[in-house]
Amino acid sequence: MRVALIAFIDKPDRRVQNIMQKMANAAASKGNQVDAINGNEDLVNTRLTVYDYIAVCTRPQGLFGGKLPRRISDFLATSGTISGKKGCALVLKSGFSSAKTCKNLMKALEAEGLMLDYFDIVGDEDHAALVGKKIG
Repeated sequence: MRVALIAFIDKPDRRVQNIMQKMANAAASKGNQVDAINGNEDLVNTRLTVYDYIAVCTRPQGLFGGKLPRRISDFLATSGTISGKKGCALVLKSGFSSAKTCKNLMKALEAEGLMLDYFDIVGDEDHAALVGKKIG
């Protein structure tokens, strides 16, 4: 199965890079072909139509509020047909609004037509390895 692991994270630090790598490796260990995509870059030619499963990962934009980056809806709207595809919503634990951010991310992905079969709030690298096995 072709899996797109899309990260919408401003200024990823070492911890975030390790978490994303663990998730990608764990998903690939199940036999999936995983492509890690940075959603914050200007990817005009990125088309998600070729992927069977779309995993979207972000982190809260502040300590409170649960706001999502505007780039998520813009990116998904211009990246081809994703309606009817399976996917998951992942949020990196940060601040007090991780649960609300996850809820808002799920709502945004479902508005684009994705059928979510999994969601989680990722706390550390060990948890990321477990989450990665559920992707795909």
